[in-house]
Amino acid sequence: MTEKPRNDADALLDGIDKTLSDFKTRAYQAKKAYDQSDVARAHRELTALGRFWSQFVHSCGWIYMRLIAPITWRVWRAIRWAFARYRTLWAQFVYAKDAYGDPEFSKARGGMMILSTIAACYLFYGVATVAGTLPWYLFTVRHDEQLYLSNSQNLSGQAEGREIHEVYGCETLPCTDQNTVTFRVRATWFNEVWSVLHHGALFYPGYVAAAVNPVVNRCIITSYGIRRKFLVRAWELYPDLVQVECMPTSGDEGKDGKVINNRDYR
Repeated sequence: MTEKPRNDADALLDGIDKTLSDFKTRAYQAKKAYDQSDVARAHRELTALGRFWSQFVHSCGWIYMRLIAPITWRVWRAIRWAFARYRTLWAQFVYAKDAYGDPEFSKARGGMMILSTIAACYLFYGVATVAGTLPWYLFTVRHDEQLYLSNSQNLSGQAEGREIHEVYGCETLPCTDQNTVTFRVRATWFNEVWSVLHHGALFYPGYVAAAVNPVVNRCIITSYGIRRKFLVRAWELYPDLVQVECMPTSGDEGKDGKVINNRDYR
């Protein structure tokens, strides 16, 4: 039986298939060699870096549009409204009528308006500070608490001209690293208002700190703030001491005192 001869079309198709197979093999080898080259690795790193920054920028845009923009937009509207009202008030105040009844700008009125604006802003800042501190005070205040204080330090030279004192002590005797406490005595807006309401006088940090003698003192204090050491160490959020009455005591005090409870100051 003789083999049927192949026609030219089959031979042409086989040649085309072989050519395509060789081309795919060479293309795969070329791609594999390129993927393993330094240029390909650099291209992949640049592509990944560009993708990261694109995603990061789009995420920041989402945060701004959804979280920040609604707040800043309202703040900006409030500022524009307040500035418009201030311009109207300025125009009503700084002009005086001349001999012919026409409005004329007065430098004296303008200066008084500027000084009044500064005083009003300062007063507004004080009222906002007191209003912001009041909930914190009501939540954390401790009246007529007995502590043992032994030292005070003047920090005014480290506080940009403000009179600030630091008072050290402990909750019970003997003093340990677990029951020690540090207070700040400072003249804030809230402390001034508190002193006027309770004592009828302004708050003087130096006089409060002076009541703590260099020896061990049994003290009855009024303070507010959270006594947590990590807040003091990380953000300097010291509790505030606003009133103190101290009497020097001997070292055997506190043997029959309360048990050390460190839940409030860690």
